[in-house]
Amino acid sequence: MSKGAISGILLIVVGGVILLFQKLSVLMDGTGDAIRLVDLFDPSAFDWIDRMTFLGINNLLDTIVLAPLYMLLFCVGVVLLIISGFKKS
Repeated sequence: MSKGAISGILLIVVGGVILLFQKLSVLMDGTGDAIRLVDLFDPSAFDWIDRMTFLGINNLLDTIVLAPLYMLLFCVGVVLLIISGFKKS
């Protein structure tokens, strides 16, 4: 197994664990907001996204930053698995 495949599997597992704990928090107290990148860092760290004007790329970056963390981990993990599938051993 290549490093890319192991990294992809690890990211998918971590995303699944985060999703599991978020669902458990919803069951326990009824409020379970998804963890996002904006929640992990200072929101002012992402001010540079609003200043980008190149072909509306700021909308794409806003979507990525505001997406739930488990979804980002799943997507990056799947991309790594697909890339490692095309790589020759």
